[in-house]
Amino acid sequence: MKKFTVADFGLKTEGMPQEQAKFLNNMTEKMCDVVNKAMEGVISPEDLEKKLKSLNDKLNGYDDEKFKQLSKDNEELIKTVKGLGETIEKLKSKGIGMEVINKFDEKLNEMLDSDKFKDFAENHTRKTGTFEGFSLKDIVSMTDNYSGDLLITQQQNRVVSKIANKRVHMRDVLTTLQGDPKYPSLSYAEVYDFDRNARYVTENGMLPESSIKIREHQATTKRLGTYLRISKRMLQSRVYIRSFILKMLPEAVYMAEDWNILFGDGNGENLLGIVNQKGVDSIEKIINESIVTGQAGSVKSVSGYNSNKDTIIEFTNPQDLILDGMNITFAGATEMTDLTTPHPVIKMDDRRILLKDVAYKTENSVSSLTFTVNESAFKSIEEPNSRDVVKTAFAVMTYAQYSPNAIILNPMTVNAMESEKDTTGRDLGIVEMRGGVKYIAGRPIIESNLILPGKYLLGDFNMGSSLVDYTSLTLEWADDVESKVKNEVVLIAQEEVIFPVYMPWAFAYGDLAALKEAITKA
Repeated sequence: MKKFTVADFGLKTEGMPQEQAKFLNNMTEKMCDVVNKAMEGVISPEDLEKKLKSLNDKLNGYDDEKFKQLSKDNEELIKTVKGLGETIEKLKSKGIGMEVINKFDEKLNEMLDSDKFKDFAENHTRKTGTFEGFSLKDIVSMTDNYSGDLLITQQQNRVVSKIANKRVHMRDVLTTLQGDPKYPSLSYAEVYDFDRNARYVTENGMLPESSIKIREHQATTKRLGTYLRISKRMLQSRVYIRSFILKMLPEAVYMAEDWNILFGDGNGENLLGIVNQKGVDSIEKIINESIVTGQAGSVKSVSGYNSNKDTIIEFTNPQDLILDGMNITFAGATEMTDLTTPHPVIKMDDRRILLKDVAYKTENSVSSLTFTVNESAFKSIEEPNSRDVVKTAFAVMTYAQYSPNAIILNPMTVNAMESEKDTTGRDLGIVEMRGGVKYIAGRPIIESNLILPGKYLLGDFNMGSSLVDYTSLTLEWADDVESKVKNEVVLIAQEEVIFPVYMPWAFAYGDLAALKEAITKA
């Protein structure tokens, strides 16, 4: 026996929105299923009559004029949905996994049984359609939170505020990773003591031994979030306010995240921020203060090299913090008085250094020798400008496997740098623009109000630390007894993050004026 199909009903859907055409086709398919099953003997003619009557009751009054109105209203709704869709896609790119937009292809029974559709069919409302992600179970309204008399006026899709969202957040600067829900903490190893003691030996000679010391660090998950009470009436009457709220509430979370990443003290549930990490110093402190000091007995031997034209210093213990190019100054020398003036270091291994062009003489008081090691940048530049200051900071922080890849400055600081001029009034061109990004001393500038005017934060933001999203930022609509009786809904925004700073020494935070003073020749 012939089976009925949608084509047998001769539906005309030209000119209708795609979603509404789909709606009618789905409805007709269900009717076909009922009829075809009846003809196959699956249900009795009586049951068929009841089901058809039920469908007819639901569709009673669904005339052409109503359908045209439904189509018109949903065209406006589709525009709103598309606008919200763009917002949600941006949020999804940040890891926000939530379904907010109605797909318009729900099952037939779900669509016909909805309160929205019943109200429409009974002429109680001229709008239909739902937003399933804002499930409360459907968004409704905004009384107690709303002040004004504009709800009855024509809507304009504009929300104004004197508070602006930040253009850059710290999670945009750092390497952001996705965490594993199985592991609420993250462990990593730190090598904190080196003795790299490689030397040339004879064919059958004994090789010297090297060593390292390792300790484990652990960063735990921290929860961050907030919620917002919203009157239901506003959300229904001012549909575009949802888009504004979807952008505003995540901003509140990221704003709290920013200051914690930078300045968190590690107490309670606070993160331990970059600035408060042990090992994060200012460049001016690194330059002004000694990197390494050695007391009496710290020098094992002094010997000649290259026909005594140069001198080798061997330390009693490995000195892994001494790097090539640093200046070393000795005290307590009786014969080799040249050692009492600063000399640049050529590092042979962690136990020995070479002082080039320092003639060797027999030193009788090796056991009484003491030393200090300083950065060579101290008081090294004549009348430095801002580029010289930043360039020196980059040079000081370039060591080991870490190298600064950016500097964060306040916009007012950048403006001051761009305004610097020479003695004739010409711009110095300290800040360069490349591909829409500002650069100084060959590295990009990140402009952010997170850093105060006159301050700087630089470092290896790719390798020195990372932000791990244990659970990505989520938005959730909820209600309870308290919110229901107040005709409100609650929007919750929260995330869980892990913030390991693998290498505090890869970062520096300080004052540009103090750094300029430290490198300026007297």
